[in-house]
Amino acid sequence: MELLRISFRKKFPDHLEKNRKAFPNHLRTIKLNKGFIEDQHNYKDMFYGLSPFSSNGCELIAIYNALYDMTKKEDIDLPLIINIHEKSGMVLNGLFGTSPKAIEEYFKKNGYKTMSSSKKANYENIAKSTDVLILTIYNNIDDITDQVHTICITKNQGKYYVHNNGSRSAGVAYNSITDVLAKINGGRAKDIFLIGINKK
Repeated sequence: MELLRISFRKKFPDHLEKNRKAFPNHLRTIKLNKGFIEDQHNYKDMFYGLSPFSSNGCELIAIYNALYDMTKKEDIDLPLIINIHEKSGMVLNGLFGTSPKAIEEYFKKNGYKTMSSSKKANYENIAKSTDVLILTIYNNIDDITDQVHTICITKNQGKYYVHNNGSRSAGVAYNSITDVLAKINGGRAKDIFLIGINKK
C-alpha cells in the first residue's frame, strides 16, 4: 500500500507567508462551524505544494480538526501545518495530498499516542480505544477517478461525527466507525487507512 508513502520533489514557492495572510479570511466561518473546518472547497486562496489547498488539503484539515477537538484551542496554526508537510509528507508534491503515515508521524512527533491500521477488522477497536479518528477513504469504490479523501471523525456521547465531508455529513450522528463507512457518500466509500489519536 505504497499510496501511503509516494513522493517526489519539485521546486515550488514557499507558501507560509501567503497562507498566513489568507488564513484569517476563514476564521469567522470556522467559528460558525463550532471550531472545525468544514468547507475545504473555499480555501482557493491558500496553497499546498503544486495545488490550491481547496483541492488537496483534506488530510491537513483533518489534522487541524483533530487538534481542535482534542485541545479546543482557537489559535491552531494551519499555515504552519501546511509548511511542515510541504517539507515532508506530500504525495507527488501535494497533487495527491498527504501520506497517511506522515499524518500519524506528525501526531507522534507532537507527543500524541496513536493507533493505526489498514485492516477494517481493527477499526472498531481503534475507534473505541482513542479520542479522535482520521480516516482515509476512496470516495467511490465503483469509480476510483472520484479520488481519495481524508476526514476527521470526532466522538461525543457515544456517537461519531464526520468533518469536512460536505454539508450532508455535517452534524449527522453515526453509531460506530462501521456505521460511518456504511453510510457516508451514499455507502460508496471504501476504507484505506484509519488513525486513532489520544489526547495528551
